[in-house]
This record gives sequence, structure tokens and C-alpha cells, in this order.
Amino acid sequence: MRFMRSMENKISRKEPVNIRIMLNKAKIVLVSVVCLVFLLASFAQKPNFTGTWVLNLNKSILESHPEGLTSSIFIIKQEGDGFKLTRYHIFGEKKKKISFTMTSDGKTRSLKLLFNGKLEWKEDTLVASIWRKNFQNIVNYRFGDSQDQFIADEVYNGNPKSHHNLWVFDRDKSK
Repeated sequence: MRFMRSMENKISRKEPVNIRIMLNKAKIVLVSVVCLVFLLASFAQKPNFTGTWVLNLNKSILESHPEGLTSSIFIIKQEGDGFKLTRYHIFGEKKKKISFTMTSDGKTRSLKLLFNGKLEWKEDTLVASIWRKNFQNIVNYRFGDSQDQFIADEVYNGNPKSHHNLWVFDRDKSK
């Protein structure tokens, strides 16, 4: 804007009207571009991880591999700030289910009566933190190479053994 004003001051009243018109048009374009950038930034959406996700053991890097685990399925329902994850660890014919619902607003809340937890966005990554005395589990959820690959980057500190697991899931397109 200072540049525009200095250009206007340099143009005397004797200069052709066309130059003043060009400067006014340039101002309008500049203001429009700035407004557009702010609007686009405010409407930017966070990733939506809704879907059924099947563990890809070949791509996953698991420091702590549950004994006998043959597969794992994540079912995620995400709507606005609401996030519900149902996890099935599959051991042959047996399934172990765990489910939780959180709100991605960064506020600490009680979770499953035993834990404190919070869910927050850090850019395009959804970070779930769950803790209590002598226990902490932080999972960074994000898309992988495409929106058909889901990563759960988990760092667990506690008993029986702290570990860092990189769970890689493929979208189940049959559902």
C-alpha cells in the first residue's frame, strides 16, 4: 500500500488519467487477493479419517507386536470435532474390542473412568493423548501416501514395556 501511495504522490495532476485509473485498479486487485487468501485459510478443512481401516502388517513397524495378533481393524467415525474409534485386534478367531469417543478441541477430559485424555489437531495430524499415573499413550493419526492409507504413530510409556509402534492401515473399500 505504501508503494501505491508513493506512486500516487509522484503522479502529478497533469499526468494522464489512465495512470491514476491503473493505480486504482491495482489497489482493488491487491485488496481482493489479500481477502481471498484470508478466506481460503479460514475455510481450510482438516482431514476426515472416517472409514474402516485394515492393518497392513507388511508396512507396519511394531516394536511391540501383541502375541498372536493376526489382524487389526479400526472403524472411525469423525464428524466436526467428534471422533469415535472402535478398534478390533484379531487373534485368529478371537476379537478384542476397544472403543472411545473424544472431542478434538484440545481440552483434557476423563476417559473410560480411569484415564485423562485429550484430542487436538496439529496441522493435518490428529493427536490423541491418554494418560494416568505411570501410563502415557500418544497416538498421531494421519494419512499416509494417499487418503487410502492411514497411519497411527503410537508412543507408549508404561508397563509392561514402553514402545513405539507405527501402525499402517489400508482403507477397506468394500464397505
